[in-house]
This record gives sequence, C-alpha cells and structure tokens, in this order.
Amino acid sequence: MEFGYKVINEQMVVTEGALEAVDYEAAKRIIRDNGWQLISLSETKYSDSMLSRNIMNRVKYESIAAFCSQLAMMIRSGANLVRGLEILQSQVEDKRLKEVLESIVRGVSRGDSLSQSMRNCRGALPELLINLVAVGEQSGSLDSVLTSMAEYYERENFIRKKVTSAAIYPAILTVVLIGLVILFINFILPEITDLINQNDQSLPAITQFVIESSTFLQVNSLYILIGLVGLGAGLFKLFQIPKYRYSLDAFILRLPLFGKNLRNVILARFSRTLALFLHSSIPIVPILNSIESIVGNEVPRLAVARVRERIIRGETLALAFGQEKFFDPLLIQMMSIGEETGKLEELMGDVANHYDKRVEIGISRMVALVEPAFTVIIGIFAGGLIISMALPIFNMASGVK
Repeated sequence: MEFGYKVINEQMVVTEGALEAVDYEAAKRIIRDNGWQLISLSETKYSDSMLSRNIMNRVKYESIAAFCSQLAMMIRSGANLVRGLEILQSQVEDKRLKEVLESIVRGVSRGDSLSQSMRNCRGALPELLINLVAVGEQSGSLDSVLTSMAEYYERENFIRKKVTSAAIYPAILTVVLIGLVILFINFILPEITDLINQNDQSLPAITQFVIESSTFLQVNSLYILIGLVGLGAGLFKLFQIPKYRYSLDAFILRLPLFGKNLRNVILARFSRTLALFLHSSIPIVPILNSIESIVGNEVPRLAVARVRERIIRGETLALAFGQEKFFDPLLIQMMSIGEETGKLEELMGDVANHYDKRVEIGISRMVALVEPAFTVIIGIFAGGLIISMALPIFNMASGVK
C-alpha cells in the first residue's frame, strides 16, 4: 500500500512525500525510524503507476538537458538526492517535467533508485538517459554521467531546433498558398465566372481548367478530405510493418540533400552515444543494443544489429562496421585507430563533432535552396490563377472595342 505523509524532518523543515508499507502502522514505524515528526499520514488514492500513465508525452530535450545539468551540480555539492529533486521540482517551469519529478521524488523517497524511479515514468524520459543513470549509480559516477547527458541533449535539442527553423518558412508559404486558393475559389472566381457567362465569351483553356478544378474541389471537398485522412491512416499502418518501414527509411536516405543531412545526423548521434557508453565502461554488446534503439531509422538500426552479431562471433569493431555501407569510411578509420591506440572514446567524440558541423552546413544549404524554391512555386501558382482570370477579361475588352 502507498501512504502520503506530511512530516517535520531532521532539519526541522515541513516536507511531504509518499512511501510504501504493508499497512498504516508499518508506515508510522518507517516515519519514526527516519527520525521524523509525524503531522499527517493517509493512504493515497493514486499510485505512481497511475500518475505515470498520465505522463503521455516525452519531456522536451531542452528540459531534460537542464534537469541533468542542475541535478549533477547538486550531487557534486553533496546535497541529499531527495532534497535536490524537491528543489528542482519547485523551480522547473515545464509542466511535464514537473509531473515527472513528482513521480521520481515519490519513488526515491520510498527507497527506489533514481534510475528505477525514472523508468517508472513510463516513457516520459529517454531510455538512453535511464540506462546511463543506472550505470552511473553502479559506478559511483552519477554526477559525471548526468553532465555528459546534459551536453548530449543540449546538442540534440540544437539540431532539432535547426531542423524546425528550416521548416518554418516552407510551412508559412504553404499556409499562404492554401489561403490564396480558398480566397480565390470562394470570392474572386464566382464574380469572374458570372461576368464571363453574361457576355457569352469563349473561355481560354487555362481558364476552363481552373473553373472545372474549382468546381470539382467545391463539390467533392468532403470526399477528398475523407480520402486524404484514410490514405494517411493507411500509410501510417502500412509503414508500421518492418519491411515497408525499411523501404520508406531507405527512400528517405536517398533523397537529394535531405537524405544526406539525415545520414549525418544519425552518424553524429551514433558517434556521440558510443562515446558516452564507452566513457561509462559498458561492454560493447549492451552498447550496441542501446544504440540500435535510438538511431531513428531502420537502415542503420538493422546495420547495427548485424554488426552486433559479428562482434559476438569475435570480429573487431572496425571490421564489423566496415562491412556496412551506411557507415562512412572516416568513421571506420577512426574506429580502427581508436582500437589500436586505446582512445576510441575520445575519437568517437571528435567524430561526432565533425558530423555536427556537417549537419549545420547541410541545414544552412537546405534552407538557402528551399526558400527560393517555395517562393518560385507560389509565384508560378499565383501567376497562373491571375492569368487564367485576366485572359477572358482582356478578350471582353477587345470585343468591346
């Protein structure tokens, strides 16, 4: 059973929390054994698992980075873990992280490890973070692990923001284009069409096409919407099947510019994660098990799985990865040198920084190309609409003369 308590602790501070006990009397004994003065004690209506089910979305990487950095500082300062978590909980502004910290505080207060309490949040925190926190607890280097994870998620957050920024301009132009079409179909086209019909003018081909397309959209808009939703749902289900998911991911990686940038993002994430695990002195097979789940694409995921099997059979890291086309020769060479010199962790960190720079340059190029391309597309579309309506008006003016 779980009990919520309100006590005066050994520092003479009123605190609240939760603990697990067989019954009410057992909960009171736990409080007395801790040297706390009981204010109130009652059975809670909701367990941690129920709270965890309410945490539906993952915490943002930006918030995770701040959490790891601040908790590392508190651990280095010698602060009690529960007290440090409570301070963080009172300071954070992210509502999801506040819920997660509430669950973690309750778990640690009743005797669970930090990693176990984080795992009870049911997907709100990345599995990579939880696994490395568990390693840090076992090795006594939790503050070092948290500092490394803060840097890792700051970098991941930076890349995500760069990609999001690159997508803002095309998204705005797409919304403008949709608004232009709606305005044209509902307000401008009916007036022009009535004027043309009154004068019995023969319509140019482009004008006839625009009018027929507009009529089709107006009459069948509901069916088109239902069809698009159904198509989207069907494709979503289809790409849940591993074979088709692999085909989609392989196609994305072959896309001009975008595919290359995505590949560099994956290689940077792979290299940095490998360096983090090596720093924690984890055996290579568990490392590959974790990396397999975070690369975010079926092509490298299956490549890592094949590499793991080769390493189990006794191949070296560089030789096993060298047989997979996805991984760059640069990465393989650095692995080989790292294995020979014993500096694999350091070299993987340098490789990750190298690919990060490639990603920044690639995203900048993509933005530089996408913005004018979308401008030209909207210009052509808007120009076509204007021409389709202007031509019959010019014809009528010519006829009047």
